[in-house]
Amino acid sequence: MLVLTAVLAVLAIAAGVVAVTRKPSFHGSVIDPPAPASEIHLTDSNNQPFTLSSQRGKVVLLYFGFTNCTNECPLTMAKLKQTFDLLGNHADKVQVLMVTTDPTRDNPAQMKNYVTQFNPAFLGLTGTPDELQQVYKDYGVAVESNGETHTTFLYVIDQKGNFRLTFIGPEMSPQDLAEDVQTLLKGN
Repeated sequence: MLVLTAVLAVLAIAAGVVAVTRKPSFHGSVIDPPAPASEIHLTDSNNQPFTLSSQRGKVVLLYFGFTNCTNECPLTMAKLKQTFDLLGNHADKVQVLMVTTDPTRDNPAQMKNYVTQFNPAFLGLTGTPDELQQVYKDYGVAVESNGETHTTFLYVIDQKGNFRLTFIGPEMSPQDLAEDVQTLLKGN
């Protein structure tokens, strides 16, 4: 009986160590080790200067698209709206950003009109061609044909400014994204 009690105690301690040291399980594609996200200097949809570093302390959901898109962009933005709805009270700790891939047509007012249709807290970002080219380069985004060909990745950046996950925007599950965001909000 004493041996059985000792074995159970060892198993309980081992289970506790595993639970404490276990890495969280994510639905998105994990970036391991996390890598610092490149700074972004653009203009937001309120026509104000924007930097990514100003979002420290929040989980950032970063998407590249354009307001005249008829397929991937509205589908991804709708899924981000659903994700935001699922987050409830935690949504104020998350910032959705859409960087334009069509700066010729997407000025701050156009971006604001577009992103706020999905959620008033979402921000659209635009800038000069040179500013945007730097962001596209830093994030590995290919843009052709006035924004009509672009990546469909959603980048998830944690509260410390590190890349943590990617999702394919149109294919992602809002529930999966919400669960991953909640895991990051817990500090994992």
